[in-house]
Amino acid sequence: MIKTAIIGVGNMGSKYAEIISNEEIGHIKIEAMTRVRGHYAELLKDLIDTGLPIYESADALFDAYDEGQIDLDAVIIATPHFSHEEIAVKAFARGLHVLCDKPSGVYSRQARIMEEAADKSGKVFSMVFNQRTNPLYKEIRSIIQSGKYGALKRVNWVVTDWYRPDNYFKSSSWHATYAKDGGGVLLNQCPHNLDLLQWMCTNPVKVQGFCAEGHYHDIEVEDDVTCFMQWENGATGTFVTSTGDAPGINRLEISLDEAMLVCEGGKLRIGELEPELGMKEAEYRKTSNDFFKKIKGTWKEVEVAASEKPYNQIIQGFVDELLGNGKSLADGREGRKSLILTNAIYLSSWKQKMVELPQIGSDKELEFEKEFEEILDQKRYKRQ
Repeated sequence: MIKTAIIGVGNMGSKYAEIISNEEIGHIKIEAMTRVRGHYAELLKDLIDTGLPIYESADALFDAYDEGQIDLDAVIIATPHFSHEEIAVKAFARGLHVLCDKPSGVYSRQARIMEEAADKSGKVFSMVFNQRTNPLYKEIRSIIQSGKYGALKRVNWVVTDWYRPDNYFKSSSWHATYAKDGGGVLLNQCPHNLDLLQWMCTNPVKVQGFCAEGHYHDIEVEDDVTCFMQWENGATGTFVTSTGDAPGINRLEISLDEAMLVCEGGKLRIGELEPELGMKEAEYRKTSNDFFKKIKGTWKEVEVAASEKPYNQIIQGFVDELLGNGKSLADGREGRKSLILTNAIYLSSWKQKMVELPQIGSDKELEFEKEFEEILDQKRYKRQ
């Protein structure tokens, strides 16, 4: 039985607590929680009434662990972004496994330090990237990685179904602030999308971001983003997101050498070129004398199963790895990849120029970390 503590029982922490306490996951139990207040205390009343220890902070919980008051194998971190690194490092130093909510942190340096602490401890480090369980995205990744339709040509993803009213940002003192939240729609709503983007297509090598701060809401962070991307092979793409568009959409288009993939409304369609052209598109392009042919493609809808209980799958994968029965669905080292992409979009927008993503483990990564942090810290402390 895996003994775990949930650190940070707010919206997501309470969800994880419900899943585990309802015994929806095998071989795991909650031994302690931190910061359970208001609505969430009522929601978890039955669990709390069992006498489960509740601590005011992660440090208080770790003190209790050090003093032998509680016994733990792992922690689940669901606190505000800036604190993820510190809590994870302290957990790893105590020989505890870590499942961390997205994103790894605010600075990509934080993700790197978490990885280094995990490597040193030899303990399991996993991320809550629950959208990786979605069969649609799993199928898209499989298609791209198979090379069946050739190389990547273009990616366009419009994710504007993150609409939020003004009162959403007023509901918590840490929402929509650089000082406490670290950013806006890119860091709060879109970590899943950016993780999926790099997971399916790999990270681009260059980005040009345009982040509009307070465009639709009276907030200091970005609520409207357009990003241009370029991949190593010359493929290009755009990523557009907002919390102020209505009605919003979530439409992903991926153009490959021999097909177009379109994912929208829970459906995946593939437009294949070869059945229509009778040859590879590159060959047709070089030999055809039909100057004005509109290539329509032969379209088919791909049947995929519905996504079921994604958070359960994430927690179960984490438990399975701890027990030696499988692997986590998202290794913690994946968190740095999407966080570097997020940081690069911000940095590009702030500097008003295209920014290259550094190779992980390179000297340029350290330079990138420093440059990003210096500018973000100026924005944080300027508003405090």
